[in-house]
Amino acid sequence: MDARVDKTLKITTPSDFEFAMTRQFDAPRRFVFDAMTKPEFLVRWLGCETLAMPVCEVDLRVGGAYRFVFRSSEGIEHELTGTYREVVRPERLAFGETFSMPGFTSDEYLVISTFVEEAGTTTLTTTIRHPTKEARDGHLNSGIDKGVAPAYDRLAEVVAEMG
Repeated sequence: MDARVDKTLKITTPSDFEFAMTRQFDAPRRFVFDAMTKPEFLVRWLGCETLAMPVCEVDLRVGGAYRFVFRSSEGIEHELTGTYREVVRPERLAFGETFSMPGFTSDEYLVISTFVEEAGTTTLTTTIRHPTKEARDGHLNSGIDKGVAPAYDRLAEVVAEMG
């Protein structure tokens, strides 16, 4: 494998309604895809490290739903829910998603993840498309980079153990 694999999270804004997060992983794309879609792996890396994940439900098929509940030590719950629109293992995943927490529920946004493998290294690009520029900017400026970067570090650990 290439010792120069870029393990940093890159965030770009391809349009007024989208932002994209890209990172490379030292693993075949089937491992990265599985780690992003199977509950036994998701509970190990998804979300903020300080939050428990008591609910991780996945019905991985077009039209199938998912539900992830994260709980703080004070008992405050944050929830991600949605429906899968496209499942092409291990190449592409698309789903609608809504984020909710006490006092706030987002409009639904579209999440599209692509998995490109070259020489055993997978480049994961996740594009999030919001219905408005204001919603995109709010999500982008919410500190998402501070949550996703360490989560992707944990994802890298999970896929490294899968080999």
